[in-house]
Amino acid sequence: MERENFIAYAQEVILTVLKMTSTQLDKLREMGDLSGVEILEEKVIVPYERIYGALLEMKIDKMDDEEFESFKNMVEEIREKNELSMEKIEEELGKRELFKEKSGATVVKRFFKYNLNRLLDRKDKIVEKYNELAVEEQNLENLLKDTIQEEEQFDIIYKLQPVREKLRGIEDKYLLVERDINQLKKKLESKWPYEIYGVVSEEELLETYKEAFKMED
Repeated sequence: MERENFIAYAQEVILTVLKMTSTQLDKLREMGDLSGVEILEEKVIVPYERIYGALLEMKIDKMDDEEFESFKNMVEEIREKNELSMEKIEEELGKRELFKEKSGATVVKRFFKYNLNRLLDRKDKIVEKYNELAVEEQNLENLLKDTIQEEEQFDIIYKLQPVREKLRGIEDKYLLVERDINQLKKKLESKWPYEIYGVVSEEELLETYKEAFKMED
């Protein structure tokens, strides 16, 4: 296999492993096996994600023969370790080339971007609401400091309590949306979470989603 073709082959090996592992992770999550999820993420997802990232940046034409041979052996060891045949990888490469911009990867990437924008809009609204409540809280606190009458102080404290409760609720919402935003950004940056769908057509992926939704209904 020529060098320029081998880098695509290597990427496909790693993507296939990541796709298989993602399927296993989904099953473990359905079973509630959180320890199993943690182990797979630590032992497979994290290291293979790093390998894939390195492959995207790799300048294979700059390698000398010894470096290339070592790299080639490493990829083949990974393929054999995960019981993947060369025919399987070449078949996946063929599908990826066939579908290109009309693959499931394009659909999933577009979906990630749409959700990210939706979450960023939600975050802006949460921040806006938080700022409004923070101003209201500050005004009530200032009023409380300037109030001498005990009865009036109790009235202000009575108004302060629900405002502070709302603020705590908004803070919780902010943390959740920030977590989801960071997860989506990571998926887009690392690329593999959508590239694993590059071996199915756009139509096939959408049909799979439709069937999944039917089953849930």
